[in-house]
Parts: sequence; structure tokens; C-alpha cells
Amino acid sequence: TVCVGACYVYERDFDWLVSLNIRDPKTMTSKEIIETAREIKDRLIYSLLILDNSHYNAMVKAGNNLANIKAKLYNQAVTNVMQKVGMPVKDKLVNQFVSPKTYYNYLNNEVIVVKDLTFVQKGEEKYLAIVCSMILSKYAYLQYFTNMSRSLKMKLPHGNSSTIDSIAIEIAKKYGPKMLNKVTKTNMTNYK
Repeated sequence: TVCVGACYVYERDFDWLVSLNIRDPKTMTSKEIIETAREIKDRLIYSLLILDNSHYNAMVKAGNNLANIKAKLYNQAVTNVMQKVGMPVKDKLVNQFVSPKTYYNYLNNEVIVVKDLTFVQKGEEKYLAIVCSMILSKYAYLQYFTNMSRSLKMKLPHGNSSTIDSIAIEIAKKYGPKMLNKVTKTNMTNYK
């Protein structure tokens, strides 16, 4: 599952966000991320896009790599936020994961492409909008992952390990190998 978000933060919300101890989600526990996301999700303008594994696998099969997929998702999320804001947005920041030229090349076939982006390094350390979008994305991922675990009636591990391989085998035995397309990224080396 790939979760991507974009967020608009009004200047009037800066102090409120600081009072919530908004910070880099990599330094937060899952519980803190959930609590913070619940605080901010009804007040901020944001767009959250969730690409489940079956759709991710279809995009990879069609020739997209992860960076290409992320560029398309980020472009759509930023477009959605700008439409919700309904006025010109001066600073449009994106955490840089590829060069700007490569980013825009990935969007060659898109109908709407947001231009004038500022690509930043480690935006989660400097910009509240990026931090909030990352918190909301992580929250969505945690919810999605929990729901997937519940529907499969088993605790799914995160990451890439031998534990995951054994769980994948268990899923294939219990639900059939086609279920792996829904719960795994089939382009990963351990899929085979």
C-alpha cells in the first residue's frame, strides 16, 4: 500500500499545530501519529491518496516504477488541495524523491500538472504542511494495515523479513495464491 498526502496550512493554524507538538513522524510512535492525525484531520485542508497493493501491482505491471507512481499520486494530491483551497497557492512544496526534471517527465501524459513546485530536502524537519501530510499519510496507512490484518484474521508484520515470507505462505495456503496480489507488492524479490 502506498499512501500519499498533500496539505495546506493556513498561517492562523501555525501556533495551534506547534502546541500539538507536530514534528517529524519518523520520531513519533504509532499511537502519537494516530492521536495527532485525529486532531488535525478535521481542521486542515488536505488530500490523501491510498493506492492499495492490487492497484500498485497493476501499475508496476504496466511499466511504472515506485518513483513514477509517487509522482502521479503527489501531482493529484496537490491538485486536489489547490482545488479545495480555491485561491492561488504561493508556496507549493514537495519532499524531493527524484530530480525536478525526472518528476515532471513522469507526468508527461497527465492532463493536469501542477507547475512551480519547490522541491525540498527533509521537508518534514522544516515545513508544517509537509509534516502534517506525512502524519495523515502514516495514519491512513496504519488504519489500512489494521483493517487488512482484521479481514485476514491474522497479525501482519511490517517491512521485509523471513517472518513476512512465512505469513505470505500462510495467506496463500488459507486464501489461495491470488490473495497475495491484494496483500503484497508482487515486484518485491521475496514474492517469488
